[in-house]
Amino acid sequence: MSAEIKPGFNYDRKRLADILPLPTPFTFLLAPSHICNLKCIYCSQGKKREELISEGFEFKLMDYEIFLKFAAQLKEFPNKLKLVFVSGMGEPLVHKRVPDMIAHMRDLDVAERLEIFTNGLLLTKDVADALAASGLTRLRVSLQGLNSKKYSEVGGADVNFDDLREKLAYFYSVRKQCKLYIKVIDSALEPGDEEKFYEMFRDVSDEMFIERFVPYQLTMGDYENEANASTTVYGDKVLDADVCPEPFFNWQIDLYGNIYPCCPLGLPKSFSVGNVNESTILEMWNGNKARELRLQLLRKERRNHEVCGRCQCFLSKLTPADRLDDDTERLIPLFEKAQGDHA
Repeated sequence: MSAEIKPGFNYDRKRLADILPLPTPFTFLLAPSHICNLKCIYCSQGKKREELISEGFEFKLMDYEIFLKFAAQLKEFPNKLKLVFVSGMGEPLVHKRVPDMIAHMRDLDVAERLEIFTNGLLLTKDVADALAASGLTRLRVSLQGLNSKKYSEVGGADVNFDDLREKLAYFYSVRKQCKLYIKVIDSALEPGDEEKFYEMFRDVSDEMFIERFVPYQLTMGDYENEANASTTVYGDKVLDADVCPEPFFNWQIDLYGNIYPCCPLGLPKSFSVGNVNESTILEMWNGNKARELRLQLLRKERRNHEVCGRCQCFLSKLTPADRLDDDTERLIPLFEKAQGDHA
């Protein structure tokens, strides 16, 4: 079987402006780990440990009780989510209970799709078997090159690349209902490596793609202009837009239980809309802080916001279906009314 060459993104979607306000978020990013076994040059984990600690970063894992509260609170929404995506500021599979998390969310039936974004290095046969049995619908694997030398240069780690490929091949053989998506960033390839990538993994994956190196982490800025800000991560031309759509459909929980109204990594705690230990996600979704942010964005005052004003991450994956700029005048009264309904 030969893999489809396609981006890990669903272009077949309704216009977001036509279905707002949403009673339930479409997607949630679950970040269970601040520990990673790589130090990729385009990630915050690539910074010196002392620098990260001085910035308040803690190398730790999510307490399982926080995850249980998160999962239970997702069940309170009137509709099922489209996707829960396990990713974050560290490697998810460092957390030994990630397969249990997936299985628990499957049993609660909180989302149509359950996915993990991983570097694949910890994908032992036991972990692969557990994930295949957990109800996982897609495993997204990010490669940092096509040989051990490149992993040392990009990921800052000694990696046996042949062993990694064998791990991915094993998962593919036992994956059951789960799709395996393998991608690599163009900047991690040597000249002439594109066809080599497709040849190497087309028979051990369901989907594969070469993504673009774009500004994608708020903490990393513009990568000193090395990242391509003119295209999306999937190679589409960046749209002219000012209104970030993320707070309207795509939220995040960090390992402390803080809830953020968008998914870029490394957001300051002050930007969170609450914590699952203090209130429910449903209350936060309909709460004043989230509504005020959405209205500020719709009024095209994003640049006045202390966090959103210095973030362009949404442009790196914005599609025409999610662009809200031309619908703001119609949407503002809907969110002003929603604010009154929940006052």
